[in-house]
Formats: sequence, C-alpha cells, structure tokens
Amino acid sequence: MNAFQWIVLPILGLLIVERTLTLLRGSGSRRVALFWLVVWCGAAVAITWPELTTSIASYLGLRRGADLVMYFAILFSFIGFYMIYVRMRRLDANLTLLVRKLAIENPMSEVDSSNKDNG
Repeated sequence: MNAFQWIVLPILGLLIVERTLTLLRGSGSRRVALFWLVVWCGAAVAITWPELTTSIASYLGLRRGADLVMYFAILFSFIGFYMIYVRMRRLDANLTLLVRKLAIENPMSEVDSSNKDNG
C-alpha cells in the first residue's frame, strides 16, 4: 500500500461507518444515506484496487482508470447541480404561491400599514 492509500482509506472507513450507522438508526433520508454509502464504498474499492478501474476503463475504450473516475465525477456533479437547480425552482414556485395566498388572506394596503406604524 502506498501513502495515499494509508491516508485516504481510514477516512473512507469512517465515512462508511457513519453512513451505516445513519442507515441503522433511521435518521435522515434512507435514499441519501444509501447513495453516499455506495459512493464511499466505490471510492474505497477504486483506491484499494486501482487496476480494477483501469480494466473497466479499457473495456469502455478509455486508456486510464483515472480518466474513468474523472468522467464519472464530472457526470455526477452535473446531475447533482441539475437536481439542486430543479429543487430551487420548485422551492421558488412554492414560496411564490405561499406569498400570494397570504397576501389574499391578509389584505393590507401600504397606506393602512404606514398609519398603524405612526399611530
């Protein structure tokens, strides 16, 4: 094992234990916990056996396993950014509907509110 493996594998081990405990306790989202558990386990396997990523990469027509890992990281980053964008749009739409509903239920003009502040 090289120095990188000695440093990173214990960190990944802690992350795997933390996600496993989260799953067992049932705290948080089960889907999110499973996703991160798969990511951390995949990273641990790729770091422990780097020749495995190289052989998968060559099967897919790539030269190096590092290229495969980088392409997947970029792809999943874009998917994550898109999911965050969609969620933010949904939150914005829900907030707009809520503000409209509250404005209709509690009508108060600017003149009414300024008179209450002064008087």
